[in-house]
Amino acid sequence: MNLLSQRIPDKTSSIRQEDGNTLRTINVFIITGFLGAGKTTLLNSLLRQFDHEKNIVVENEFGEVNIDKDLVAGNFKKVFEITGGCLCCNLDTELYDVLDQIARMEEKPDNLFLETTGIADAGNLSAIFNEDFVKEVFDLKKMICVTDAEVVEDFLAKTSETARQIAASNLILINKSSKVSSKYLELLEENLKRINPYALFLATVDGTLDKRNLFTENPVKPLFSLELKNNNKELMHSINSVLFETEECFDLEKLQTLLQMSLFIYYQDIYRIKGYIRNQKGEPFILQSAGKTLSIRPAEQHISQSQVILIGNKLTREIADRLLRQAIIEG
Repeated sequence: MNLLSQRIPDKTSSIRQEDGNTLRTINVFIITGFLGAGKTTLLNSLLRQFDHEKNIVVENEFGEVNIDKDLVAGNFKKVFEITGGCLCCNLDTELYDVLDQIARMEEKPDNLFLETTGIADAGNLSAIFNEDFVKEVFDLKKMICVTDAEVVEDFLAKTSETARQIAASNLILINKSSKVSSKYLELLEENLKRINPYALFLATVDGTLDKRNLFTENPVKPLFSLELKNNNKELMHSINSVLFETEECFDLEKLQTLLQMSLFIYYQDIYRIKGYIRNQKGEPFILQSAGKTLSIRPAEQHISQSQVILIGNKLTREIADRLLRQAIIEG
């Protein structure tokens, strides 16, 4: 029995409190980024700061576990290794099994740190933790992408995985920032924000991070302020974002079908979709994708128009317009 096949029943889950009314979830922090960017350095730094809490680590790097030996003490609980391959290949097997083992521990942990391989699909990982039955136990607090200031643009030019990791994360560390000029660092951050205008960006020298940044809400920016700056001649990459705006309303069922199909068929080109939309009654909804999964849920804030941002490879305003207008309610 695991989380994939069956929701965790109350009698076997040690996470639910005795009164059955309150569920104390486990904080989840996913650390992604390519080999050498500084993921393990960040992980060790965070474990030191959380040394008074009960922590679990899931490692998905190939080779030996790189956690400092002196950290495996006190309230540090256990290291799970998924070494049979990349999490992007084993999402429906090993990861669910590990989550199930953690959820059933007699002494419940406070935090789960998951360090991925450089080629892991961060979007699909976040989709796992957005499953309703997984969210009953695990609370994904931050998806952190660690980048190397010196080479991240080279990786962006060579592979789509880097862009996907940046697009899926809500905290981007530009590590080894002292090795580049301040002018280049400023330009680099601007370019990375074109891939993910929603994330919090922090420059670091040695891969360390104050743990308070893991619990802060990212500042909410109006979507209209996030439009792409297409006149940047120094940007070498084809990754971009396109903003679609309309005062008209959407047929949500049709929109869900169209976008879900597009994510499945054009997965290599559409990295992320996010925005606010209105249904035929004018009610607000938040729209967002994680990997190949799309969700449309009621939003609390009032919106006067629908605004959707698509992030991906060589996207154009015409593509966004042609795709989204099919779901607009006529008249």
